Amino acid sequence: MHQYQVKIHYHHPVGDYFARDMWKWHEGVLGEEVSFSKLDYFGVEGLLVYNCETPQRFGHVIIKEGNWISQSDEYHIELLPEGHLREVWLIQGDDTVYYSLQAAMTSHEYSRRKPHAFDMATHYQEFDAKWGYQGWLGYRQQDDDYRFKLWAPTANKVDLLIYDSVANDSKVWKIVPMVRGQREDSDHVRNNCGVWYADVMGNLSGLAYQYKVYFDYHTEIARDPYTIATSENGKKSAILSHYDRIFPAFQTEAYEKADWRLDNPCQAVVYEMHIRDLTISPTSGVDEAYRGTYRGAHQTGTKNAQGDASAFDYIKELGVNVVQLQPVTDRYKSYDEEGNVLYNWGYDVQNYSAPETWYSTKPHDPKTTMRELKEMIHAYHQAGISVVMDVVYNHIYSTEDGAFQTTVPDYYYRMNPDGSFQNGTGVGNETASEHEMYRKFMIDSLTHWVTEYKIDGFRFDLMGIHDVDTMDEIREAMDAIDPRILLYGEGWDMGTGLAPEDKAKKDNAYQMAQVGFFNDTSRDAIKGAEVFGSIKRGYVSRKSTEDIIARSVLGSAELGSFLTPSQVLNYVEAHDNYNLYDLLSYVHPDDSQEKIKKQVEVATAMNLLFQGMAFMQVGQEFLRTKLVATGEDGEVTQADRERAMNSYNAPDAVNQVDWNLVSVNKDTIDYIRQIIHLKKTLPALSLESYEEIYQHVFVHTADMGSGVIVFELNWDKHYSVIFNTSGLPFYLQNADHLELLVGNSRNKRPFYVENLTASVFEWKK
Repeated sequence: MHQYQVKIHYHHPVGDYFARDMWKWHEGVLGEEVSFSKLDYFGVEGLLVYNCETPQRFGHVIIKEGNWISQSDEYHIELLPEGHLREVWLIQGDDTVYYSLQAAMTSHEYSRRKPHAFDMATHYQEFDAKWGYQGWLGYRQQDDDYRFKLWAPTANKVDLLIYDSVANDSKVWKIVPMVRGQREDSDHVRNNCGVWYADVMGNLSGLAYQYKVYFDYHTEIARDPYTIATSENGKKSAILSHYDRIFPAFQTEAYEKADWRLDNPCQAVVYEMHIRDLTISPTSGVDEAYRGTYRGAHQTGTKNAQGDASAFDYIKELGVNVVQLQPVTDRYKSYDEEGNVLYNWGYDVQNYSAPETWYSTKPHDPKTTMRELKEMIHAYHQAGISVVMDVVYNHIYSTEDGAFQTTVPDYYYRMNPDGSFQNGTGVGNETASEHEMYRKFMIDSLTHWVTEYKIDGFRFDLMGIHDVDTMDEIREAMDAIDPRILLYGEGWDMGTGLAPEDKAKKDNAYQMAQVGFFNDTSRDAIKGAEVFGSIKRGYVSRKSTEDIIARSVLGSAELGSFLTPSQVLNYVEAHDNYNLYDLLSYVHPDDSQEKIKKQVEVATAMNLLFQGMAFMQVGQEFLRTKLVATGEDGEVTQADRERAMNSYNAPDAVNQVDWNLVSVNKDTIDYIRQIIHLKKTLPALSLESYEEIYQHVFVHTADMGSGVIVFELNWDKHYSVIFNTSGLPFYLQNADHLELLVGNSRNKRPFYVENLTASVFEWKK
């Protein structure tokens, strides 16, 4: 049985509520009468509960008078997932279902109509002009004085609630009325008329706080949008003193220089990893108490069952120079019957500037959580590895208790006229980066991660939802700290809330200098495309894509609107969709393990040998799989395949890294390690401009259908690179003048390059 709940607010222009009730139904079920329960600020309200045999997207209701003396139009209400309460506003004479009070108040049929009530969503420029603020927000400490500042311009009153601890069930210790700023100024640094202030004396470290925000018709309990640490469940904002936050290593000269950051982004070899996945498996060799935690992610001396290096030590040996962390920001959590946190990648962010407590050895202690994340980042820096964060500013998982909606309702989102949230992301509740205060929030949050945690870059999830100007302002803000900070993201064309020319999508790369984009065109050309579950072959599977590969070799300038090669992030595997090994196993079910291994090698090497930045997922180079068979007799079911393609909430058995695969695939790892070394050290593989590329890189064999790509690199030395997936050995002209630097051929035949190989040769003088 599936249950959905909807709270109905109904308004009649002349207050005629006598004998009115509701008639509700859902698809395939006869209706039933439900009474309104009470009068409210809007008119009357009532609760509808839809008990359904099958999942439903919509519930239906009619407002009727008595024994059908009169009735409204049918209202079709989009239901929220089970466990969430949908709240809607209905107005007699208006057939619109309003999902926001502010939107409903603009209806011509509403007797107390406020035509500008929804201005913050539909006319945000005017709202920003009046209320925008560019000062600091959150809390700051000066000796024993803590000052709190909240931007809540539509509130009538705000109280600061201070709790007696950071425990999930802590009690209110003190209530402090906040004072509203009085200055209205066109200079938004001074324009504090929408800001609420409170000063509290004393040692508040280790306590928690929330805001009680009073509006015309309702009151909300809100977290601080600028929360930097949280209670274990993320529902309260934690207070930490300056002393609590000090990490001495970050104050050293090494961090002033930050030599692990790259002067040339095109030398980047990015290695994507999830904190829990990295070490939760016993095969990681990590101490059991540290598995799946920040501490486990940098424990040294770990080995798999065969005695080979694993986890942090393995990453250092592989030679990558950047790790990308899947979200480590505080996320919404679901729990099993025993109260354990259920697995999730973490893209449903709850508090954007606070670290995720699930990866801490003491999740109830925000000080420990903060310190352990800093220790992990420092360990990677000491190893010469930059740390990039995956950030998810494009949507909010929950608007019911989220810090944005409870402090300034409807402002931070792109809204439809009926008060519903636009959904260009496909996951709901699309944010509005073009709004001044959300843009400011993004910049402030990113700046916090760089200054507090010494983060070296950011990967923007669904970046195409954001606007060009915001991404440019983020780039400017990061440049003011360190121009070497990496910025890149998913530049997909998504949503309808922005004009095409305003979206931060790949086609608009020319408007966003020094912002990188995942190169899906090259990805699909190499390995094949995954389109709504349908798999298409790529170059390593004998699909004729040589023309795209040739352009990719030269930095993909002809495949987009890129200004420089540093805007191109080449990849063939990431956390989304099939792992490379799983995809190729699906495409070639009858091929041997050895052949699929060579296809993985070629695809990974090609990706590393293209001009631009390079990206890999942890385990890509040792054939990591997420296909876990649950069918009878070890059969892989369709559900298993779907879970492997989108494992965001799959159990550890699916997502964990099996470090024993390192011992099984040593030859592949050693080959990719050598290619990574070339990418980082050979200047001709990381040229910084297209002018340099066209002067020093030449593709002279890329015939369609041939399966062979040959290109030359002319720098201080002369190199030839050959990709062969033709199905046959490729005869090597001038073999006497070529010395093999790196190759994956198992049969070293003179004068030939074997099938399914990617080889780099140096010309002898």
